[in-house]
Amino acid sequence: MAGCSVYPVSVEAGGVTGVWSSYGSEATVEFKDDGTFVGTGLDASDVGTRWCSGIAGRQQGKWTPSGEFAEVSFDGVDCEDVDFAFYGSPEHYIACFTRDVTAGCTEEFRREEGRNEGAGKGG
Repeated sequence: MAGCSVYPVSVEAGGVTGVWSSYGSEATVEFKDDGTFVGTGLDASDVGTRWCSGIAGRQQGKWTPSGEFAEVSFDGVDCEDVDFAFYGSPEHYIACFTRDVTAGCTEEFRREEGRNEGAGKGG
């Protein structure tokens, strides 16, 4: 299928945690169980080039699940109204940083299976 999904999907917190990789760039972001996230390459992705200048050295922050998106805030960066929104179906969804959760994605992030380091507790 060509193009990006524009159908919002509700995702529980457990479906957010883990490592997400951009389909169009080298950017990754890992959402952790403790409500924090850390990214790499986000300064060269949509979030850094379109809405949040100056994040090169500050690609970390806090996130809060909100159903169809996760509210994100970058530590020490004035970057308002940017969310990480989910689109697709409950079984297969992508996400992106956006200021308009109804607009769909321009840069798709996909959750990496098997790299969900923070989600489980070994035992």
